[in-house]
Amino acid sequence: MTPRSLALVFGIVYLGLGALGLMPGALGGLFPVNPPLAVVHLAMGAWGIATYTGRAHGLFFARSAAFIFAGLALAGMLRGVEHGPIVWVHLASAGLAGFVAWRPRTGERRSLAGDRRRRRRRALVSVERRHALDDRRTLVRG
Repeated sequence: MTPRSLALVFGIVYLGLGALGLMPGALGGLFPVNPPLAVVHLAMGAWGIATYTGRAHGLFFARSAAFIFAGLALAGMLRGVEHGPIVWVHLASAGLAGFVAWRPRTGERRSLAGDRRRRRRRALVSVERRHALDDRRTLVRG
């Protein structure tokens, strides 16, 4: 998962969660949210959509989201047991954002080992004639 796709997923989920959090009884008591938390969810969702469209940097969004959701989870833990399900949602979001933000990039490993998909090239005919090689099979260059 890339930071851009994470921003899209978080944008859709948290815009929906924030909109439902502003409607009384819309979440059916499953996720106890209050209006300030719903506004934070709306802001994170809008930031995620803005990041997906290219108006913000994806890696900055992922790293910031990891810290913001970890802080929201910690605040939810300090408030009490009745906020349990939303704390788990925030912890999962923080973990996913942290993984996407600080995981090793595959391009870095491939560049260290070299590109093994590169084909071996054969020598040009002019090089073969200059070195007095009549047969192409005798000259192999890497």
